[in-house]
Amino acid sequence: MNTQTHVLLAAAILAKPGEPARNTAVIAGALVPDLAIYTLFVWSKFAGVPERTVWSELYFQPPWSDAVTVGNSAPLYVLVLLIGLVASRWLRPAALLTFFALAALIHLATDLPVHVNDAHAHFWPFSDWRFRSPVSYWNPSHNGNLFALVEIGIGILLSFILWRRFHALWVRALLVLAVIAYLGPPLYFGVIAQL
Repeated sequence: MNTQTHVLLAAAILAKPGEPARNTAVIAGALVPDLAIYTLFVWSKFAGVPERTVWSELYFQPPWSDAVTVGNSAPLYVLVLLIGLVASRWLRPAALLTFFALAALIHLATDLPVHVNDAHAHFWPFSDWRFRSPVSYWNPSHNGNLFALVEIGIGILLSFILWRRFHALWVRALLVLAVIAYLGPPLYFGVIAQL
């Protein structure tokens, strides 16, 4: 799924008005699994690496594939979750680890059914097994165009839920940007990257 959908979903499930530390932990947890991918993208722009090379070669090779694997490891987030649950008995701020880990696990759970050739090793370090779904969130050869429409609908619904929950102008502005961001990947990969 697209990153903004992960953030919107985690926020809809876990975020609460008036709890900025908790909400920041939720957003961070939803973002971290994709951090290596964004780092690769930005690095490739500075290094002048062609778009096709980034996504057909580098993404699947160390060190990038290793960083993506670590960032998408369910056992690591379960460990963080357990640490947060245990430590929060003595240190209230440790509860933030719990929300961070829960948001990351929501991210992984919603990525699992929509990755084909780019599937993650969600059970690393115990296994390199990858569930290769018949549905891709982006690849038209694997129903990516249809899923993109479903995901946009989900994103708009989640934005509406969060819009009703949060009244701060800056939060609502971010929700509008999240919805607009659904146009980004199709425009970038369909037009700009082809230039």
